[in-house]
Amino acid sequence: MTLLVYLEQRFSATSIASYHVRITKYMRYNKKHKKGTLQDILTYIQLLRNQNKHPKTIKNHLHSIKVYYDFLQYTGKRKDHPCKKLQLKDKMDKRIKVTELYSSIALQEYLNATAIHKKLLVSFLVYQALTTSELVALKIKHFNTLKAQVTLPNRTLALHAIQMPILMPLIAQKKQQEYLFTSKNGTPYVSSQINEYINKSRPEEKKITPLKIRQSVIKNLLYKNDIRIVQVFAGHKVSATTAQYRTTNLEELKQLINTKHPLQ
Repeated sequence: MTLLVYLEQRFSATSIASYHVRITKYMRYNKKHKKGTLQDILTYIQLLRNQNKHPKTIKNHLHSIKVYYDFLQYTGKRKDHPCKKLQLKDKMDKRIKVTELYSSIALQEYLNATAIHKKLLVSFLVYQALTTSELVALKIKHFNTLKAQVTLPNRTLALHAIQMPILMPLIAQKKQQEYLFTSKNGTPYVSSQINEYINKSRPEEKKITPLKIRQSVIKNLLYKNDIRIVQVFAGHKVSATTAQYRTTNLEELKQLINTKHPLQ
């Protein structure tokens, strides 16, 4: 039995893709993965921490590695499980650091600097503030080009004029396919691949996560719009979630002072 068959028998299509991506990354890191030790796995986890991966992302990587060693045990290729009882205690800071988010001008500059073949995908982050899960789930049938709209499970959003000249030819090209964004072999992306995809070949100081783009768009919209309008736009179930993105002039002034004139 192969790893892929093992995954197919136990998980959904979306989960299979995510597991496979994470397990493959671990295999590339640890060439002797079949004989991997607990220390090997802990070293890999620390590497992810050093890369400033989100605690939830790190836990997902560990879970995928556990699934891989479950597979080795199930197929008799290994008797022990090096990390079955390993639990991480990385704490997730759920507070939104509003003052560290990007302005509308900065986001537009980021989009303008994006390679042409990635521009449409990134534009859905910058203009519609989609989550990575929503982005990879976009299908041709979700678009109404006559009305310039995209319909998601919980809301319908207007498309930006700049998106249409890129979007319409792509839809015409992919009319026989289901998903809008696919890899070179025709398979849809998984959400865990988006961050790496949009930042590939970018210098470290110019990298920006999809989550931070979404958070920045929501914050910027709250400057000029009623909270209920932004709540619907973002797809938040409750307005309290949207309210977290509000900032005050005092907060921004403090940030400016700390940046220009650090307080001793």
